[in-house]
Amino acid sequence: MLPRVSLVKYQSDSASLQKALQLCEGFAKLKQTDRVLIKPNLVAWEDRYPIAPFGVYTTTRLVEDLIILLQDFGCRHISIGEGSVQIQKSVGTMQAFEGLGYRELEKRYDVNLLDLNKSKTEKFVFHDDLSLHIAKDAVDCDFLINFPVLKTHGQTKVSLGLKNLKGCLKLQSKKMCHHAKLNLEYCFSHIADFLKPALTIVDGIYALEKGALHFGNAYRKDLIIASTDILGADIVAAKTIGYDSGDIKHFEYYAKRHDRSLLLQDYEILGEKLEDQITPLKWDWTWTADNTGPGIFQKFGITGVALPKYDDSLCSGCSPIANMANILVLSAFKGRPLPKVEILNGKKMQARPGYEKTILLGNCIKKANEANPNIQEAVEVIGCPPSEQDVVTALKSAGLEVNETVYHGYMKEQSRKYDGKAGFEQAFFQA
Repeated sequence: MLPRVSLVKYQSDSASLQKALQLCEGFAKLKQTDRVLIKPNLVAWEDRYPIAPFGVYTTTRLVEDLIILLQDFGCRHISIGEGSVQIQKSVGTMQAFEGLGYRELEKRYDVNLLDLNKSKTEKFVFHDDLSLHIAKDAVDCDFLINFPVLKTHGQTKVSLGLKNLKGCLKLQSKKMCHHAKLNLEYCFSHIADFLKPALTIVDGIYALEKGALHFGNAYRKDLIIASTDILGADIVAAKTIGYDSGDIKHFEYYAKRHDRSLLLQDYEILGEKLEDQITPLKWDWTWTADNTGPGIFQKFGITGVALPKYDDSLCSGCSPIANMANILVLSAFKGRPLPKVEILNGKKMQARPGYEKTILLGNCIKKANEANPNIQEAVEVIGCPPSEQDVVTALKSAGLEVNETVYHGYMKEQSRKYDGKAGFEQAFFQA
């Protein structure tokens, strides 16, 4: 029998999720006594500039609907676990739970909230003695429900079921996946081998272009994709935003190891017609041909400075810092060539000749360029990730007259860019 994948239109009530689970027989192997763990996507939290939630976070509405369905089934041991990225010091998973209404779910339904960043871990070896340390709360549960969002991703094209499990890793393992000599998609594609989620539900009420954070654009899509087969769920979900399975490397890695098909015809899609639900979304940000900055640099005529495009070694902690550097450099442009400064991030970029100063954002890129003969003067910004203030100070010390208020204004604008737009309802992210 072909693996079943349900594709259901969301109709603003719990019956939509119920239908999706019935079509794919999502609870067929669930027992009332099972310890259930729901793993949503609560990627990161920001207190200063709230992240516009649409397409970024699993909707609290659907998580609540799922809890009700589980309790109606007879389950009484339900936990919700996530390991959010800390963009700000001491602001992580629990703050995301608080901000997205999960504390109310905890009180109302007697569910447990787990910060997987603080969980004990279990080691799993996956290739040539490479290992992943996975939260034991995820390893030890009886029925893992993987609950990602329908989104694109600037390093992996899509971030769906397989990618969402990266939140179950210990911090050092998350960073290891971004190692300069490893392959990000190859590494995280193994997590599902060890966790074996019993059910994957892709929340497609909103879909995100140029994700995984809110700097891209969200669209109201009103879809739910569900399957007991994580690869099937991901293949169908990816197609709804315009991606064939062969476009996605982590799909290929997982399928090859498990001798699985990547062809849609080898999955039974139930509910809506897939061809009627496809909305192609872009995943990538354009860069200049000479790799000196985002495409907007060319539009404005910015020269002198260089910010090479991020690669897959840029981890989630430093990603906001890299974006911050782009905005700050834009703020320094006054119509004249900027100083000959190159700004590097991640773990494997190499300084190029011809720049008077090289700014190294973070410990990893500093180490990668320790012996680089092309560097005339290094400006090292220490930290993992470095602080925003240290980044500002470094840029100014290199002769870039950056204006922090421009960055703050940009972040505020990103926070409220959906305000007043039809279909973008904050109520989806409240209990």
